[in-house]
Amino acid sequence: MADLTQNKKDLAHARTKTSFDVASMTNYLYRGSGNVEQRRYIIDLIAREPIFNKDDWAWLNHTDAVKRGIAMSARLAEIKMENDLNDLDFATMVEAIDDTLPILLHNGAFIPVINAQGTDEQIDKWIPLAEKFQIIGCYAQTELGHGSNLSSLETTATFIKETDEWEIDSTTFTAAKWWIGGLGAMCTHAVVQAKLIIDGTDHGAHVFVVPIRSLEDHKPFSGIQVGDIGPKAYGGFNKMENGFARFNKYRIPRENMLMRFSKVSRDGVFTKPPHAKLSYGSMVLLRSVLIRQMALYLSRATTIATRYLTVRRQFNNPTQRNDADMNPGLETQVINYPMVQNRLFPLIASAYALFAAGSVMMDMYIGLLTDLSSGNIGALAEVHAMSSALKSYCTTIGAAGAEECRKLMGGHGYSYFTGLAHMFASIVPSNTYEGDNYVLTQQMARYLLKEVKTAKTEPEKVTPYSKYLLLATNRDAFSRATCAVVQPEDWLKPEVQLAAFEHRCARLAMELSDAVEAGGGLDDTNGKTWSDHNIECYRISHAHAQYVMVLWFIRSIRNAQNPDLDDEERTDPKAIQVLQKLSNLHALHTIQTNLADFAEDAYLSPRQCPSLRAQVKDVVASLADDAVGLVDAFDHPDFLLASALGASDGDAYKRLWDKAQTEPLNRKDVCDGYEEYIRPLLKKHGEIKL
Repeated sequence: MADLTQNKKDLAHARTKTSFDVASMTNYLYRGSGNVEQRRYIIDLIAREPIFNKDDWAWLNHTDAVKRGIAMSARLAEIKMENDLNDLDFATMVEAIDDTLPILLHNGAFIPVINAQGTDEQIDKWIPLAEKFQIIGCYAQTELGHGSNLSSLETTATFIKETDEWEIDSTTFTAAKWWIGGLGAMCTHAVVQAKLIIDGTDHGAHVFVVPIRSLEDHKPFSGIQVGDIGPKAYGGFNKMENGFARFNKYRIPRENMLMRFSKVSRDGVFTKPPHAKLSYGSMVLLRSVLIRQMALYLSRATTIATRYLTVRRQFNNPTQRNDADMNPGLETQVINYPMVQNRLFPLIASAYALFAAGSVMMDMYIGLLTDLSSGNIGALAEVHAMSSALKSYCTTIGAAGAEECRKLMGGHGYSYFTGLAHMFASIVPSNTYEGDNYVLTQQMARYLLKEVKTAKTEPEKVTPYSKYLLLATNRDAFSRATCAVVQPEDWLKPEVQLAAFEHRCARLAMELSDAVEAGGGLDDTNGKTWSDHNIECYRISHAHAQYVMVLWFIRSIRNAQNPDLDDEERTDPKAIQVLQKLSNLHALHTIQTNLADFAEDAYLSPRQCPSLRAQVKDVVASLADDAVGLVDAFDHPDFLLASALGASDGDAYKRLWDKAQTEPLNRKDVCDGYEEYIRPLLKKHGEIKL
């Protein structure tokens, strides 16, 4: 039998090799020691509550899970009010709970949409009630037959002049609102996207506050059929009662249309908003939040995998390092195999890059809100496109990274008790909701096409993150441009890395622009022709997302060295050195993974490609001693990880054994079904003796 204490020794010894101050690295990730302490306080607040205990989650059926989710939601709301917590604290509580609850869209969409699109009077009416949870809301856009395409929604809101009301109607059964988080059982109200109809004229999708259930007895109002859509794939979102609602000429007051931008008067006069896409603010918020969530998810997945691979030993390979103070007869730690490191360490680097990207994207969103409140819509198009591109890319690598961590952990990685199964089921849907990851890339592509025109006609007006397009306006010079790498170590220069990403983005954008113009132009292109370019849209959108991810990671490290910071807030110089290695790995591994894009126009030479691969291997190897310290810096407590194999003490096998004993099948010596099925089968041909 394996030495159970060896696991603990392996993880403890790995921590002694860390070259940097872990606390300083944690402060860097969460933007200050104050944020770190507050996060720990909030997570501990949740961990002390019995209702949030995770021990029996694996055994809950859908109905029981929904009931538990409602109970958890109610307690979450109570804790928020009891402790006077703000929205950031609420988000941390949600992170600590580690499950998608019915109440999440109340704070995550219902309140933000009303604040963003409601008049001052509407905000004064609805928000105090919502903040005290006297009403509980959700966001109802997706329909049974339609999702992201607002112009094709079938739900209508027809103005009835005689009564000064809107008539909300699901015109067909496919118009039923579907997949709406919280609508299945808990919510009393919804902000509903519906086509605004006045005197037979369709004015497009607008948002309405729609009462769903009585505040007296919680029964649905007459004219509304509402319920839960049932279990989801992989057992994900099992505590979230995603619901449906079908409206049958249901009436609400005219004032329930959110009218900060669009307005409808008592006599039915419609006033257009100053900008057609002002309503995109709520989408930007939800997409921006997802980027931060992917940082948290991928950091947890890599924490679990790194710790387990440090204590897991397989085979005795004399070519791989065994620590001098360890028994040379022991099998090799799996994390010491180069193939494992080359799969795992780029994921750790991606998690760090996602932290940087999540911070910048949220800052951009907050800046956008400030601009919109003063009537300035200048940043709207860029922030909307950026959030769309990053949502698509970051959720893609988040889900793929979590699954890669599971595979790295071998056979035991398939156990629910790794903590990865539940996490993966939570990540995967993000590839679809808030915009399908393939369809969504058209937003950035369209934005860049407009920026290409600006670069050609008014180059001084090109927005900051699109300035690489100016490189390609001189076609001859651009076609002759090549990568500046001469020596292998040149790959470690940030300016060389950024130049490669900028060249790639500029080329892909110009190629798409040329193709669209050859087809008649963006404005005149019909749906079929534009769809022919969707593959190119995906390439340029993800290329742009990768560029800003690399850029923001580099800038984040530079900012962490700002001499104006207090000594305790400035990142430890040794931590900076390791961060620079991570930044290099993130950039170079991304280039290596997408090498065809960088090489197909001869920007990279055949000689530079092998040196790139060699440099990636060298950077990976240089991070080996710091791997455990890097994931410890994510500061995820065992309560949050909920992992037998990734716990902080390294006692993986004992924890996995103990978890298996909680399986309900093990509560009896003889399993249910023996008398009905197993015994008759065994005895079918008579008694035997062996």
